[in-house]
Amino acid sequence: MNVERQNMGLCRVKLVVKADAAETRPDYEEVVKAFLTQGRVKGFRPGKVPREIIQREFRQQIEEEVHGRLVRSLYKRAVEQENLKLVALLEVGEVAFSPESGIRFSFTADVEPEFDLPKYVKIPVPFEEPVVTDDQVEEHLNRLRGAFARFEEAPEGYPVAAGDLVSIDFSGSVGGRPVSELAPEAKAVSEGKDFWFQVEEGRFLPEVVSALEGMRAGEAKEVKAAFGKDHPLEALRGKKADYQVTLKGVRQRALPSDEELLKQVKAESLEAFRAQARQSLEEAAQAAEQQRREQAVVEYLLKKTDFDLPETEVSDEISRTIDRMASEAHYRGLKREDLEKNREAIIENATASAKRQLKLRYVLRAIADKEKITASDEEVNQKLEALASEHRMKVEQLRAQLEKSGRMGLLSSQIVGEKTMQALLAQAKH
Repeated sequence: MNVERQNMGLCRVKLVVKADAAETRPDYEEVVKAFLTQGRVKGFRPGKVPREIIQREFRQQIEEEVHGRLVRSLYKRAVEQENLKLVALLEVGEVAFSPESGIRFSFTADVEPEFDLPKYVKIPVPFEEPVVTDDQVEEHLNRLRGAFARFEEAPEGYPVAAGDLVSIDFSGSVGGRPVSELAPEAKAVSEGKDFWFQVEEGRFLPEVVSALEGMRAGEAKEVKAAFGKDHPLEALRGKKADYQVTLKGVRQRALPSDEELLKQVKAESLEAFRAQARQSLEEAAQAAEQQRREQAVVEYLLKKTDFDLPETEVSDEISRTIDRMASEAHYRGLKREDLEKNREAIIENATASAKRQLKLRYVLRAIADKEKITASDEEVNQKLEALASEHRMKVEQLRAQLEKSGRMGLLSSQIVGEKTMQALLAQAKH
């Protein structure tokens, strides 16, 4: 067998495979023998048809069967001979076979990239030991108080304070033209009656939220607002608006007492709760610091490596990334129309993210291979148990799902990636 390799660029190769008649003869004879036994020709008993008649009557079927067998076997041998790390077989073509000359065919495939690993021992990573202060604990405590707050009808003449619940009538205009006419789809910020919301950042237009503090029920005010140049609605981008705002009602936020708060969080005392809060904040800070360190390693590795990626893998990864983005958008309440309006930006972001993840995956895998980092059966089982517990499933049920979908290998790869990252951080310079 002779193999000619042609590099097509971007991790794509074409192999032209040739095998002469002497090499293909055994397969040809085996197929002819099967047809001699099973071939049916009028006027002859089964198994008694002369060879030349079988070869003439079933020539096309024989040759199709032979070159099918040869392509499958020679394809595997060619891949092994050229030491290809296949990602995807794209096309088999140019098949030509005859018993006298042998077979010639070609196939195109995407293969894994080849690249030089950067120096990965003693990657510069600044380590910072996270510290949780008393002020942070108190801030956490106050946020929790706010979460358990109740709202009571405010007394007459009460000035609105941050965190209160208010009801307003409002209408906006741009250059004298109602926002509802300028941008009909901007109903949420065009006008409203008895519109209730909490006086907090991000709850409504920031200028209106700010203007409401100190107002009293029954008062009206004109508020000037500005839409950013990156506003999702083109009709409002960079526009300045005037809003007529009337405060209709106020419900005062009442924070729970210490006793009420302890009852809600089921803690014995404020001291015990502060200790729990501190532990929780410290764990979150440690996780954030670990993520920051890992990100420093990732940025270093990606900056030090540059190589092409297989187009088929990039395409698959982009599809998965877009699906994930769509699921997250749906969870946040965005509609399909919102996604369609930002389709180009979504695809651009998904492409950049997909290429980044693929490149990192290849680099970490190469380091793992070099350092002989693997995932043991015990580690895979522990990971399965953790995932099954998280999703409230039986381990056997989760294993069956992963095996059916072909994702057990991804689980093992994830473990290897995590162990590789741990090894890199353990050797980092800090």
